[in-house]
Order: sequence, then structure tokens, then C-alpha cells
Amino acid sequence: MKTMDECVEFLCASDIPYAEAKAKVKYLDKKLKVVKAQAFLSADGTMAEKDAKSRVDQSYQDAVEEYKDAVLDMETLGVERETINIRVEIWRTRSANSRKGNI
Repeated sequence: MKTMDECVEFLCASDIPYAEAKAKVKYLDKKLKVVKAQAFLSADGTMAEKDAKSRVDQSYQDAVEEYKDAVLDMETLGVERETINIRVEIWRTRSANSRKGNI
């Protein structure tokens, strides 16, 4: 279990990495659309065929994988931050109760 100082340090140290992870996910969401559009434009066939071909295009599949990895990184860091925040809240509650003589 982390000490309260370690919890606070983790929250402070993870602010920027979490923001960067969220920004990367937003960027990759846009990139997915661009990659799919490029694959769609270079494909032959009917609209439905072009759509299907663009979805199985290797560059699109690579972009989907990159997006998945970025979401996993962002969500993992987000859950870690939530867990630490819960620990801080529990500590605050216990400290307040201790001061009141409830514990």
C-alpha cells in the first residue's frame, strides 16, 4: 500500500502523462478517419465494396491497433489515478474521524 505522500506524488506526476494519453487518443481517433478515407479513395468498386476494402486495408488495421493501444494506456492510467483518489478520500475520512474521536 502506498503512503499518502506517495499517493499525492503519483497524482502530481501523472497529470501530464494522463493528459498526453488523452490527447493521443483524440488525435488517433481523427487519424483513423483520415486513414480510412485514404484507403476508401484508393479502393475500386461500388461504394459498399470501397467501404469494405477500406476497413480491411492494412494501414487502417494498423491505425486501429495503434488506437486500441492508446486507449488501453489512457484507461490504465485513469484507473490508477481513480484508485489513488479513492485512497486519498479514505485517508481524509479516517483522519477527520480520528480528529473527532470517532475512531
